[in-house]
Amino acid sequence: MDTPSYDVIVIGAGPAGLTAATEAARAGLKALCLDKLAPGGEIINLGQLHDFEEIFDGTTMAARLTDDAVVAGVEIGFGEVTAISGNGPFEIETAEGERHTARSLVVATGMNKGKLGLPGEEEYEGRGLSHCANCDGPLYAGQPVIIAGATGWAPYEAAVLVGIAGDITMLGTPSDPVPEGVTALPGRIVGLEGSNGLEAVTIENNGQRNRIPTNAVFVYEGRSPAAEFLPDSLARDATGHIVVDEAGQTGQPLVFAAGDVRSGSKEYLANAIADGQRAAKSVVAALKK
Repeated sequence: MDTPSYDVIVIGAGPAGLTAATEAARAGLKALCLDKLAPGGEIINLGQLHDFEEIFDGTTMAARLTDDAVVAGVEIGFGEVTAISGNGPFEIETAEGERHTARSLVVATGMNKGKLGLPGEEEYEGRGLSHCANCDGPLYAGQPVIIAGATGWAPYEAAVLVGIAGDITMLGTPSDPVPEGVTALPGRIVGLEGSNGLEAVTIENNGQRNRIPTNAVFVYEGRSPAAEFLPDSLARDATGHIVVDEAGQTGQPLVFAAGDVRSGSKEYLANAIADGQRAAKSVVAALKK
């Protein structure tokens, strides 16, 4: 393998990834931060953020993190990583056919979109199935909508829809208080209906099924770590998250994980940033021995 082009490649340009790349670059490392979409990750789709003393929206936060990375000297790249080879140096390959080498890696790819796990589900993507209340909520102004899932981001997304959509139903067992104006119901979606977009769903609970008319389902259940491209040699927990030690290192030397993709993570912005900082410190310590 050729001499590494970078000291560290960060895979994923969400809050954890951008922070890790920024801190590594500030420490004098040559860093590349790759993402298959735009820098910022999922926070681009969020409205007001309340993790910090100052309240601002997700787009503003994404822009700040990206600007910090660029100023620090991070190279921002676009590409979906499909394969990793080597044991240090490492080579990564993207779906676009590009190859990059690095002395170390940080995986900060976050989570995949939620899925209901139903046959024909893909047919309703963009025609009633959504994953972003802030983006698509206005499309369903005054109409009945359903939140599939009641934990993680689901209550926050439900709150975004209050005052926009009509009847709002959240399916599942909430871990946090249900926003005012939202009805929580037990059960799960087992069927989708509609010839011209989504028109109704079938809900199952304790063996009983009910049909509920709705124009949209915002899917926040069935989310999985975005780690399909990683070698099987990297240990995962029961939910597919990457197992790391206290320094954020995986079972393979010089490969680290940060943010929602790692085992034990919490889906909060402040936690993701702290994770990125931790990973960067570990990379710097490992490479500057």
